[in-house]
Order: sequence, then C-alpha cells, then structure tokens
Amino acid sequence: MTLFAATACGPDKGLRVEPEGSSSPSLFAPSNPDSGPPNKPFSLKEIRSTIEVSSGVAVTGKATETAKVVADCKECLKFSTPFKSGEKKFQVVTVANPKQKGEIVAGAVISAKKGKPRLELIATGNQLKLSPGKNGTLVVQEAMYADGDDACCPSGWSVQVFRLHEGRFEPGQRFTRLNGET
Repeated sequence: MTLFAATACGPDKGLRVEPEGSSSPSLFAPSNPDSGPPNKPFSLKEIRSTIEVSSGVAVTGKATETAKVVADCKECLKFSTPFKSGEKKFQVVTVANPKQKGEIVAGAVISAKKGKPRLELIATGNQLKLSPGKNGTLVVQEAMYADGDDACCPSGWSVQVFRLHEGRFEPGQRFTRLNGET
C-alpha cells in the first residue's frame, strides 16, 4: 500500500520532451535519405540572401531580427535535417545566437519555387530545436523560462507541430510545460 501511495504522488509526466538525438517513434520521423543532402538544391549563401530579402515581407515579429543576424553573422547559419512532404523537399537551416553560437534562436524552412529558394516558414525562440516529423511536418521545441531562471536551466518547454496545408505551413496546437504544469 505504501508503494502504491508513493507512485501515485510522483511527478506528472504529461508532456515528454526528448533530448536532441533521441526521438519518440510516435512524433518524430527518422532522417529520410530520400530527402537528399541538406545543402541541395540551395547553398547557405542562396538561403541567406532569401531570408534577408523575404524578412520584411514574408515574416513578422522577431523574424526580422533573425534576418539581421543572418546578414551580420556568416557562421550563425547552418544546415539542419531536410524533409519531404509528398515529392516536395524542404531544406531546414538554423540560426545561432551570435554571442552564444551553441544556442539556436531561429529556424527557417526553404523550398524551391520556379528554381529559386522560397522562405516557407521562420520560427524563433529560446534554445530552439527543429525536427522533421511524420507526414511532412516540422516539430519545433522551445525552452520556456520563468522569472529568475538561469540561461542554462529553463523551467519548461513548448512544442509545436507545423503542418503543410494547401501549400503553406500552418501551426498546430502548442503544448507548453512550465514549472511542472501543462
């Protein structure tokens, strides 16, 4: 009886956020070789230019700050895992914090339109992680901070799935867990 009572009072395990490199089979798709190499069809130089040009038109909010970082910091832009939705390939790039290059502050999804790169989505946040999901989705995880949290130690995480619908990425439901509460 004591054992039962102790397990019933354990921590809530409602939202599970996996460490990088360890993915849940129900949410994340494995890296798909059919997506091809991350740097094809477009180079970082072409993608950088697309983000800079598109930032004032295609995106709003903190994404314009991301375009400034991309323009000013050449080593802050890196390829991530590409993915496909149907036959369409999407390249994914991450944008690092120029002061702490290990911290990802944005991610962009690029496709090809008439042979040129097109900015499809830009996501911003703290300690961002972008992962290809199943069926052509993109899963975005973001660290959530409460007042007084150190940069190393967020109080929680937010997870959002973006789905391709009628040619556009639409945000799905966001799940947030902060200080043990969902």
